[in-house]
Amino acid sequence: MSGKMASTTNNIAQARRTVQQLRLEASIERIKVSKASADLMLYCEEHAKKDPLLMGIPASENPFKDKKTCVLL
Repeated sequence: MSGKMASTTNNIAQARRTVQQLRLEASIERIKVSKASADLMLYCEEHAKKDPLLMGIPASENPFKDKKTCVLL
């Protein structure tokens, strides 16, 4: 009987955690995908000039630039 009781207690605890998670997810403010995508595109356009992947890094400021050239003999 104690095994069945522990299983029931475990199921109740799991159900409570699930309900708590669902309440949390239901309380999150949502926006439409069209609004989110427009905001994301605007953000990308505003920050494109600062993006090193789009604009590149000047050789004088690049910390990963090789200091020496490789010479094969």
